[in-house]
Amino acid sequence: MAQVRSSAVAGSFYPAEPEELKKLLHDCFVSNPLGPRGVKSPTASLLGGMVPHAGYIYSGPCAAHLYSAFEDDIQCVILLGVNHRGRGSRAALSPAESWQTPLGSVSVDRALGEQLKREVDFLADDAGPHREEHSIEVQLPFLQSVLGDFGLLPISLSHLTLEDCSRLGQAIARSYNANRALNKKTLLLASSDLNHYLSPEETERLDRMALEKVLALDPAGLLETVEKNDISMCGVFPTVVLLFAANALGARQSRLLKHCHSGDAAPMQEVVGYASVAVEF
Repeated sequence: MAQVRSSAVAGSFYPAEPEELKKLLHDCFVSNPLGPRGVKSPTASLLGGMVPHAGYIYSGPCAAHLYSAFEDDIQCVILLGVNHRGRGSRAALSPAESWQTPLGSVSVDRALGEQLKREVDFLADDAGPHREEHSIEVQLPFLQSVLGDFGLLPISLSHLTLEDCSRLGQAIARSYNANRALNKKTLLLASSDLNHYLSPEETERLDRMALEKVLALDPAGLLETVEKNDISMCGVFPTVVLLFAANALGARQSRLLKHCHSGDAAPMQEVVGYASVAVEF
């Protein structure tokens, strides 16, 4: 019997009822003042990007900026997420055949995962890091709303060295090129929030330090900046891997589409930073 990864955070990070979820997604894309306000900007040169992963009422409108740049012919999404709980393998593929959301199921590209495992010895099939994790799951309803039929390769990451990130990024770039040779359009996504639970002013300062390195396509600089300045960017490893892959693929630029924080959605003294960043050829 095929393994299915059921929704873990439907009803908390986003609505569990399909019509309510569709309504909230529409609000993120069209109505919310922090979102793109219905402006779609399909970008043929889009390689991938960084997108936040908090509850939709906080980060959904910010995430919608990147998803509004997608063309609808993408066939494969390699989605790098965070292992917030630190359980299991530090680089984990999902052994499930599909992931379920209130909007339906998304097939996992198991063949692509097997190809990556042959190249990266620390990459393993491990359901544990994915079981209760939200960072990949919250992206799926957005993907389902803007794409047709697509395959997903979810990879959960924690506690990697710079060399690990480089090796995985290089291998992902080779997989991207293999798909491209088959005319299979692929997108690379890193799921990450920025700094956590400081004042809006301090969050802005620390976020900008990290974003400077993301926009410079500088993976080593990003990891060093985050570590030296104690920036609590939970998805730093997914983002560093994304940048290594992007550089190997010849990315030419990284553009900031939106930067905001949780206090922009609801007043609070301690906030979490969010950004949507497009990485392009």
